[in-house]
Amino acid sequence: MIEAVLAASERPGFALAHRAAPLLRPLMRTAAARLWRDDMAYAERRWLLRSTGRFPG
Repeated sequence: MIEAVLAASERPGFALAHRAAPLLRPLMRTAAARLWRDDMAYAERRWLLRSTGRFPG
């Protein structure tokens, strides 16, 4: 999955956030990967529950 966001603003906080982006990008990438894994695990649990009527664990 690929997502893209383009943003622009004259607000002072936006300029600060723009400068901080290279530092924040790895943190956001890590959080996105963790969310992806959590979503996949949730989908697998739901599938197991629907297909067998049992919840693992």
